[in-house]
Amino acid sequence: MSGMDNHETVVHLIGAWALDACSTVEEKLVESHLGTCPACTEEARGLREAAAGIVDDHLRPPAGARARLLSAARSRRRPAPAAPAYAAPYAAQIAALELLLSDLAPEHWRRIAADGELTVHDLLAHLAATDGLVAAAVGVPVQPPTEPGEGAAARTAAVLRRERQRSPEQTMRSWRAQADAVCHALLAGHPSPGSVTVDLGWPLPLADALTARAFEIWIHREDIAAATGRRTVTPLPEHLHPMADLAVRLLPRVTSRRVAPPLDRYVRWRLTGAGEAWTVPLHPSMPVPAVVRPAAVLTLDVVEFCRLVGGRRDPARIAVEIEGDTTLAREVLAAAPAMAPVP
Repeated sequence: MSGMDNHETVVHLIGAWALDACSTVEEKLVESHLGTCPACTEEARGLREAAAGIVDDHLRPPAGARARLLSAARSRRRPAPAAPAYAAPYAAQIAALELLLSDLAPEHWRRIAADGELTVHDLLAHLAATDGLVAAAVGVPVQPPTEPGEGAAARTAAVLRRERQRSPEQTMRSWRAQADAVCHALLAGHPSPGSVTVDLGWPLPLADALTARAFEIWIHREDIAAATGRRTVTPLPEHLHPMADLAVRLLPRVTSRRVAPPLDRYVRWRLTGAGEAWTVPLHPSMPVPAVVRPAAVLTLDVVEFCRLVGGRRDPARIAVEIEGDTTLAREVLAAAPAMAPVP
């Protein structure tokens, strides 16, 4: 069974597991998966706590308690929309954000979550707007319709005008329906990933655009969690890797404008938790030879790296080990958050 299939199976078993109602095989499957999936672990913990409130060592549960808890488990979390492997990080972040937004109080929707002025409701509309650029590119109808050459900023302004006239619940339903339609189109193979480019500030191939969308949804999910006092979890390791890979590949586009010459140098990123090191040039026109001596080597946690390029970490204070040219390394770190508008 693949990791994604295993995840979808476990989601539907967690309620029964919380009540010790799984078979031995199911119990082993759930507990094995919980060791690798923070999202399911968090949900399992909450359901265990709920179960403890209706069952103790001496009392039978009230009539219907098990059915109610199982029903709550199913309704609490909708599974990620089915999607091809290259869109799995995007589909997972859609489900994770919807779970975070579930049952928000009215005052939570009005809290400022980003840029000093966007409320939680506004931020969801912004995500729906940028997702809409991907949707339009793969042939999914969007509301309001996109305009020729419309970029992310103009699209966000148009969608904000519409969604501020609607309730947060209506916005969330429209956003999720649009995401489901995108994933359905991708799963059907129309269009093929190599035939579509999406302009998200920079033109990106479809697979990269979906990874960028997953990246932004995760970063803003953390913004919303901080604004509303809710807990959230980091993406799965297999989803973090393509996000980090995309960011590293795009970095030369910002370092070429923000790092002092000479630009014919290379930096190596060792991202712990990603299982890989990347050697990248300072300028996107520079090829990477098979054998190259980097001017600087930076080692840091992959999650913190992603938060850095997402504009959520101070480059001067992030925990990083530097080898080689310290001045260059610090310039590269300072340039990294300039990527934030892209993913």
